[in-house]
Amino acid sequence: MKIKTLHLTALYLCAVFLLMSCSDDDVQTNKYVPGGVMPAILVVGQSNAEGWAPISSAPQWLADSKYRLENYGMWNPVLKQFQTYQLGVNVGSGNNADTKFAFDVFFAKAFLNDNNDKLLCIKHAMNGAPISEKGHREIGRWQPKTELIPDGERKLAIELAQKLQDAKDFAQKHNTQLKIIAILYHQGETDAYVNERLVDYEVNFKNLITYIRGIAGSETIPVINAEVLPFSKNSLTLNSLFFQMNESDPYLKTVSMAGHYTHIGDRMHFDAAAFEYMGTKMYEYYKEIK
Repeated sequence: MKIKTLHLTALYLCAVFLLMSCSDDDVQTNKYVPGGVMPAILVVGQSNAEGWAPISSAPQWLADSKYRLENYGMWNPVLKQFQTYQLGVNVGSGNNADTKFAFDVFFAKAFLNDNNDKLLCIKHAMNGAPISEKGHREIGRWQPKTELIPDGERKLAIELAQKLQDAKDFAQKHNTQLKIIAILYHQGETDAYVNERLVDYEVNFKNLITYIRGIAGSETIPVINAEVLPFSKNSLTLNSLFFQMNESDPYLKTVSMAGHYTHIGDRMHFDAAAFEYMGTKMYEYYKEIK
C-alpha cells in the first residue's frame, strides 16, 4: 500500500511539472511547426541575453496578455518543443519558468507587428559566461575552440549546437524547416573584467560568430548585438571593439545604448526600458541588413 501511494504521488508530481512547463494547448496543437519554412532567431550570450528585467516592470501590453506573447514560439528545453513565450512558464532560459525577461521579446513583438507570421526562438545564455578560456574558473564558457576550455566547465558553443539540432529535429518530424533569420547576441561583461581576456576578445568574438553562423547555416546571417553597460574603462574598450568590427563585417551591427544606459540598480543588467529600446533597435537593424 505504501509503495502504491508513493507511486501515485510521483505520478502527480510529474503531471504538475508538465503542466507548469506548458503554455496552454501548444503541446497538442504543435502550432509552431505547421509545415513548410518557419523563421527563427537565436538568442545568445550571458545574463542580459538570459533576461534580468523583473516581471513587475513588464510593459502593459505584455501584462495584459498574462505575460504571454502569442505567435512567439520559444524552444522549451525541458519538453524539447516549441511553445508560446510566457513569463513564469516558458522563457527558454536555464530556468525555463523564470519571471525575468530580456530584449528578445521586444524584437519578437516588432517582428510580429510587421509580419503576418510566427517567429520561433532558440535561446542559450548563461550568467557570467565569458568567451575566453583564460582567467579564474567559470561554470561555462563560449570559447568555440572547446579544447581550450578547462576540464569540468560547460562548453556553451557545443550546447547551443545540440539545442539547435534538437529544435531542427523536432521541426523536421512535423515537416517543418527552421530558417535562422538573425542571431541576437549580448555578451562580454565577464571578458571585460579581466585584462588578459579582453586582449583576446576581438579574435574570440569573431571565431564564435563564425561558429554560430556555421551551425545556423549561413555565413551571411545577420548578427545584431548591443553595447554593454559602461561600468569601467575596459567595458568602454569592449564597446569600441564592437563598433570597429562592424566596419569589417557587413552583417554585424551593434546597437549604441547611449542615452539608454538604464539598469536594475547594479550597473550590470539593463532594465525594461533599456531592453525595449535594445530589442526594437535590433529589429530595425535586422530589416536594414537582412
